Amino acid sequence: MNNRSLSPFGFIMNYLDIRTVSLSRSIHVDPSLISKWKTGKRVFSSRSPHFDQVISYILKESEKSGHQLLKNALLELCPHETADETQDGSLEGLLRRVFTPGAVISDIPDQNQILSGSQNNANLISALIYEGGNGRREALDKLLQYAESMTTPGEILLLDSEEYSWLLEDSDFADRFIERIFILLSRGFHAKFVIYYSSVRSRFTQLFRICSPLIFHRNVEWFYYEYYDEYTLNFSFFILNHAVSLFGLSASGEEMSTMIVTDNAVVIYHELLADYVIRRCRAVFTSFQLSDFKNMIQDLWRFQRTGAFYSFLPSPAFLSSRKTLLNDILTDNQIAPAEIRQQLNLNDYFRKTTSCHFLKDDTLREPFVLIFQLEEMLRRVKSEPFISGSLTILNGKPIRVSRSQIAREIRDIAGELLKYENFQIVFVSEKDNIRLPSINCWCKQDLWIIQMDREGFRFSDEVSMVNSAAAALENCIRRVPPERRERRNVYRFLMGLADELDPSIPE
Repeated sequence: MNNRSLSPFGFIMNYLDIRTVSLSRSIHVDPSLISKWKTGKRVFSSRSPHFDQVISYILKESEKSGHQLLKNALLELCPHETADETQDGSLEGLLRRVFTPGAVISDIPDQNQILSGSQNNANLISALIYEGGNGRREALDKLLQYAESMTTPGEILLLDSEEYSWLLEDSDFADRFIERIFILLSRGFHAKFVIYYSSVRSRFTQLFRICSPLIFHRNVEWFYYEYYDEYTLNFSFFILNHAVSLFGLSASGEEMSTMIVTDNAVVIYHELLADYVIRRCRAVFTSFQLSDFKNMIQDLWRFQRTGAFYSFLPSPAFLSSRKTLLNDILTDNQIAPAEIRQQLNLNDYFRKTTSCHFLKDDTLREPFVLIFQLEEMLRRVKSEPFISGSLTILNGKPIRVSRSQIAREIRDIAGELLKYENFQIVFVSEKDNIRLPSINCWCKQDLWIIQMDREGFRFSDEVSMVNSAAAALENCIRRVPPERRERRNVYRFLMGLADELDPSIPE
């Protein structure tokens, strides 16, 4: 969104790519007036003598996309409404309502409408105010109710400069809050968490521990801002789409208050303020291109330190297979020899950075734990064709792996399990209710975490986040019953699976 668009009018103008000059010529006004409407310096409403002309012009421009762009814009501003749900049942009716400022929120939400609007006074903006940590939690509860009743997934922003104290001080609420966010993410919602780091980091370790299911979710973006001076006044924003904003204030961490606002112009203005903060924050995770993957792996290998290592995988990652197997897979998929050599070189660094770095001799070394997602693994390895996610990303096309090649990889893993005391394999089941998404994840305690999925790779070396992720994986292991993590049981299961996939005697 253009940073000058501080009003619903400006938002829709930008969404439909309507030029200021074009509209000004059509309704015969100075372009400066249009600019003021866009920025909110002048209120555009039904009181304007040009109101009907502007509505007609927008609807005419909207016809170019079959009204789809306008419908999408209105859906973001009013997530609970569609053109068919307005009083007169028209797209124009909802457009007129959006340009009528002023909103009042009902104190007690009902089934049909969590936050209700009123347009009695175009110059009045009303808001509910909640006091203290309990009030903040009640306001967040209303925000989540609003999101849960939306039929189309939206975006949630949580920017808190008060160290999320309102969440940490009530563990029952925190559990419910994270569970509800996780369910919304599974429906396609996106979330941004913005954290202000103080000089005392223990609170954030606690926060990440509570939020551990969200650390791994690709629909969540994490940002942090470091400041070590004690602020007299702290502020926070919790925003859903362009429709609802919770604005929080506290004096030196005390006297906390939270206001709920649904006036679109104010919500968009809050979004711009929040965006200003985010642009000055650091992203906890960095997404990177495939071309950067090799250099990153080489750097990680050079700067190894002690610490437990965890792999969390939905199925074997053939990127880290033995060279002979990887060469056979790439050759069968008709990958060019020069490209195969590059990937074998990358495989060498990756194995040194992950399993081979920890398994290179019989000496007891740091724990290396391979966690498989049982049901997902069985579904993938028994489906035909099996497509390797890691190799598909590397090659830019689907890479097929035969059942016999899958069996070879499983037998290799099983052999390493018996050979190395520091190597452990654990099968996590859906019945364990772990709440971790189906991703490829490698986590080196105290150092870094790498995630891989269909969207590519992302990396973090933010220590609090990394160690909280490691703690979440360790907690995941503790919840698995012995029959799915005891060495001999796991070995027998792997060899049985390999024999089922390929009964022939391995070379």
